[in-house]
Amino acid sequence: MNQLHLRLYNPPPESETPEPTQKRDILPFVSRTQTKIISGRLGAPVDRARVLRQNSVCPECSQMNVEPLELQDAVISPKSRLPVPGTATIVGFHCNDCSTEWPVYELVTRRNG
Repeated sequence: MNQLHLRLYNPPPESETPEPTQKRDILPFVSRTQTKIISGRLGAPVDRARVLRQNSVCPECSQMNVEPLELQDAVISPKSRLPVPGTATIVGFHCNDCSTEWPVYELVTRRNG
């Protein structure tokens, strides 16, 4: 049976000259700072409450008749077999007065290492 081995290569800093290498497929390391766009499932209940609060007013008509748009991926309770409220992924909001809909995006910058 053939086994594949993944070899990691960390290039030297730009100031140093790299050693000669054979022609290989080299996958670069991800930079130490990453910015991700997260839409939907939020880590903590505090984050969910913050998003609900920030989007409680329609940006179009300024009314407060707004509801979250959620995916059908809520955690299912093992006892009742019903979705647990507040665990579904929020993907946007809908205004019941003017029918405006808008997505939820959150930028997260993380520092690795």
